[in-house]
Amino acid sequence: MFGKKSTIRKYKHKLRPALAKRYGGSATYTKGQVDKTIDEMGFDKRHVHYAYLMYCDVATFKASAPDNESTESMNNTIASVSGLGIFGALFGSSSYSGGDDGGGSSGDFGGGDGGGGE
Repeated sequence: MFGKKSTIRKYKHKLRPALAKRYGGSATYTKGQVDKTIDEMGFDKRHVHYAYLMYCDVATFKASAPDNESTESMNNTIASVSGLGIFGALFGSSSYSGGDDGGGSSGDFGGGDGGGGE
């Protein structure tokens, strides 16, 4: 697990502003936008599925979700990094709640702040 929390912190605190600067404020970004920005910033892509959970639409996340980690577990990891959980991250990212298996067919996907700065 060493490195995962550090990577998630970077995704949360550095990736979001970079995405907004490059592509405008948005609730979600495309996989290509996230991948390109991560590559250009030199971030570790080993945990890129967390960036997809935080910043992409539900279809992108579902297509990239790991088989060995549930969405609930991922949300808990984000919570442990931010202290506020994925709901705290809603002010700067997106979240997906698709059940315990990480790929649920039902669930809610909430967008971020849209860059509105309210």
